[in-house]
Order: sequence, then C-alpha cells, then structure tokens
Amino acid sequence: MARINPDDIETLRDTADVVEVISGYTHLKRSGNHTFKGLCPFHSEKTPSFTVDAAKGVWFCFGCSLGGNVYQFIERAESLPFPEAVEWLARKTNFALRYEEMRPGEAAGRGLKARIVEANKIAAAFFHKALMESPDGLDARRYLEGRGFGREVAERWQLGWAPGRDALCRHLMSLGFSRPEVEQTDLGRSSQRDGSLYDTFRRRVIFPTWNLQDDVVGFGARALGDEQPKYLNSAETPAFSKSRVMYGLNRAKSSIARGQAAIVVEGYTDVIALHEAGVNQAVATNGVALAESHFELLKKFTDRAVLMFDSDEAGKGATERGFGIHHRIGIEVLVAPLPTGRDPADVVSEDGPESIKKFVDEAEPLLEFMLEQTVAKLALDTPEARARAVREATKVLGLHPDPIARGQYIFMAARLIGVDPEMVQRAVEEEPAESSGAAGGTTERDRDRRLPGHVKVEREALQLLLTRPREVGALAASVDESDFTSPARRELFRAGMKASDDERRAVGADMADSLSPDALSLFAELTVGVEPAEEDEIKARELVNRLKVFRLERQIKTRRTTLQDINPLDDPTRHDQLFTELVGLEAERRDLLRSVREEAVNEH
Repeated sequence: MARINPDDIETLRDTADVVEVISGYTHLKRSGNHTFKGLCPFHSEKTPSFTVDAAKGVWFCFGCSLGGNVYQFIERAESLPFPEAVEWLARKTNFALRYEEMRPGEAAGRGLKARIVEANKIAAAFFHKALMESPDGLDARRYLEGRGFGREVAERWQLGWAPGRDALCRHLMSLGFSRPEVEQTDLGRSSQRDGSLYDTFRRRVIFPTWNLQDDVVGFGARALGDEQPKYLNSAETPAFSKSRVMYGLNRAKSSIARGQAAIVVEGYTDVIALHEAGVNQAVATNGVALAESHFELLKKFTDRAVLMFDSDEAGKGATERGFGIHHRIGIEVLVAPLPTGRDPADVVSEDGPESIKKFVDEAEPLLEFMLEQTVAKLALDTPEARARAVREATKVLGLHPDPIARGQYIFMAARLIGVDPEMVQRAVEEEPAESSGAAGGTTERDRDRRLPGHVKVEREALQLLLTRPREVGALAASVDESDFTSPARRELFRAGMKASDDERRAVGADMADSLSPDALSLFAELTVGVEPAEEDEIKARELVNRLKVFRLERQIKTRRTTLQDINPLDDPTRHDQLFTELVGLEAERRDLLRSVREEAVNEH
C-alpha cells in the first residue's frame, strides 16, 4: 500500500499550467497581466465571472463563490477525491509521480476501507441470492412484486433479502474476514447479552447503495411487518458517509449531466420506480435529512434540483437551506409537491411516466412555494390579519438574495394577501438586513455588497495580509484572531500570519491545500487577480486601528448590557468595576478614532 510522495504533489501543483487545465472545460480570455476570465463551468451564467490567476495558480468564480487551486478544480470538475485528482493531473501532464510506503496507521486506514468495500460486495451478492433463490425470501419477493419490481428489476438493482440471525456473519468469516472487520463494516454487531455476533440486517428487504465509482458502500433495509424502525441504514464507516452519498446518483449522473434537473425523492423504491419508468435523474438520501452536502454533490452534475415529496414534506426545513445553497453554490431549488398520500412510485405506477414529467415541468421555485404555504396558514379577513400576513411573508421574502427576483415575488405576495404591492415593498425595506442571513447570506460566500462595516474592514485587512505580507507583518502582530468575527476569517488570518512568518512573501496556491471550504473560497476571492501594490504602512496601520475600534465597540456593548442587569444597591462593587471598565474602553475608542481620522487626513 503506497501513497504519493508529498514533494511530488507540491511540485506538480506548482508546475502545472492551471490555465491550460481549466481551458479544457471553459474558454478563457486574457483579462490582465496574469489573469484570465471565462464562463464558470460549475454554474450557468451568460456573463463571465470565472477568473484564473496564472501567477498565483488560483481560480475563483465571483458568481457562485467557488475557488481554489488546480487540484480543487479537478476534484470538482471530475468528481474525484484528492489522491485521484493528483494522479489525473499527473497523467494529463506526463508527470512521473513517486510513491512511498504509508505509515502503519495510514496503511491500516486505507486497507480497512478496501476491506469494507470488498465485504459489502460479498454481502450484496449474498443478500441478492437469498432473495432470488431462498424459500425464506418468498414474502420479500411478493412485496417487491407488489411494488412492480419483478425479477428483472431486482437483478438490475441487486435487491436482496436478509435471512437473519448470523447467516451473513458466518458467511463473511468463512471467506477470511475477521470478527472486528465484520463489525467495522456494520454488517455484524455484538450482542450485549452474551457477546455473540449477529447480523445487523435481519429479515428485511435490502437495497444496496453505490458510490459514484459503482462500489457498494452501504445498505438500506426495509422491514416487512410492523418491526421498527421501518427502514434501517448502514452506520457511517470509512467507506460510507451518508452526507456524501446519494442513492441512485451513480446511475442518474449521466442523465443529469446532459442537462436534466436532478429529481430528489424520499425513498429507495421511489428512485427505482422512476428509473424503471424512464425518469433516469431520480436520487434520494440514505435515511438522513437533505443537507447542503447533498446539493454540493448534485452541483457537480447540474444547476437545478427538483424536490418531489408529498405535499406535507415538500418544504419541511428546506427553505432557508435551499436559498443558502442557491446563493452560495449556484444550484436552483424547485418544488414539485405531489397529492397528499401519494409518493412518486405510486404516481408513476398509477398514472404513468408522463405524469411525473408533468409534475417536474410544473415545479415552482422554492420561494413561491413557501410564500403560498405561509399565506395559506394565515387569516386574511381583517386589516390587522393582513398586516400580520405581510410581516410573515416579508420573513420569507428576505431569504432571497437577489433584489431583482425578490421584487417580482413582492407582487406575488401582495396578490396572495390582497394588499397593495407598495405595502409589501415598504415592509421588506424596513426588515433588518440580517434577515437575508438566514439563508446563509452572511457567510463568507455572500456576494451581497451591503456588508457590515466591520466585515469590510476584516476583509480588507486579510487581503492586505495575504497579498503584501512584508509590509503588514509587523503591524498585524498587534492584531489578534479574535478581531475577526467569523470562523473562516479567523482561519484565514491564522494561515496568513503563518505564511508571512515563514516566508515574508505573498501567498499562493500552496495555502489552498490546508483551508476549509469557506476559508478557501474567501482566500480565492480576496487574492485572485489582485495586483501587487506599493508598500503602504499608513493604510495597514489604519486597518489595524479600525479593527481595534470594532473590537472595543463589541466590548463596550457587552459591558453596557451586563451593567444594565446589575443593581448598584445590590452589588455596588461589581457595578463600579464594570462602570470603570466601560469608561476606560470608551476613552480608548475615542483615542483610536482620533488616530484613524488624523491618518486619513495625512493620507489625502
């Protein structure tokens, strides 16, 4: 078991032509001395917002806020994990990678994953044979046939039957798998009563789950009787992460990538029924709530997802998440609610495939659906009731990050409530700006230009640190990471300080390898296309002082709030101490503001 030599990973990243690699996916035109622009390959757009900085080896899309170095591009464009992205680039550039032996712990981890995948493959075949041949699987076969899944369907989807007790565990151990390995796959578990090993899935219909490379990584299992839970899913393993796998996506990805919207349904049988009816873009989660990671997975193949649940489930918990996703990663979320009590499998079975396609064609934007749902729950019979409805609708409208689209929805809300659109418009304008943050609008990927003052200053300071560390290094030493008010900005400050301490030069693509997704996006946004400028210690000192002013204002606000809750008669010592601290902080703030104003005058 070998791993790629770390030096080769760095050398390949630094020597590969990032412009040439990305040009294989979108046409790039020169836009500066070392920058190129083109249409983003990860979301639909008509005006180029995708920028590549050849000097830094970094790319960023100002439309969907994705960015990184050449490896992150390949991971996303080719849907590959990091090691395979490195090998892909090496093959593309005829770079000879060296491999070395892994440390024991790493080798064990990689080996365990391979053993889990192999055990799952054997288990899937075991379950399938039990379904197709065992007399004990008769009830399971009847159940599947009742859902319209005959022998050929069961074979195509490798459906199975878990006979129960310890049959699978004994089968795996007879093939050389150890007891710890069986337990680590979550195919077997230890009895708390006597310590014996028993099958995790017993007397259930089995649905294998594949990853994008067509490896069986986990299972879903449905009880036939009244046993609870009705559905049981594999636990997380080194080969199976429920937030990063979707049932049916390995089969649906080609259809989705050819321009069809992904159809997200609730269950395994819904996915199978739609695919068998020719609706090949259906996918589902594996027993967990729909999350941003699932939409990020779909975004690799499409820019549109349709949620197709029954009418009671369609919008549950999805609104804020949906608009955060739309705004941050550029995937549009629509809703195709089905009649109450009918799931997609019922609809396609009773009404045919065209009925499903009709629901997809008539899918409505998530905000429109939620407006209708919100207003439908409210009384509208008095002026006061309609005023309350306007306020409730305003909360939903505030989730949309696009002011142009939001304006169109304002008319829709006014029509639903029965008021003048100007009333809704005024209510939206009076709503605090933070309301848009519910959908993720205040995250580092937010493209809204109405950023709070402290956020603008923090971003300016980080950009200075990342692009001109020589001049700002000494000054930045007087700033603490607590001066930055989001996890991503704090992470980027730490990374920038480390880079400036180590090398005293502008950072490049190497930093991207160690950053979280949000910090990586911010790093690319602040550095792509930024030209080196003359040293400006006055500007650096001004930013540092403004950071300190905002820090003091937060401390002053905290002291004032605490002071209001203390009765000076009950606790005079604590009250006097806080009051003295408050006076000192306000005096320090006045002095800093005076310095900021004087430096601004000197600068101009």
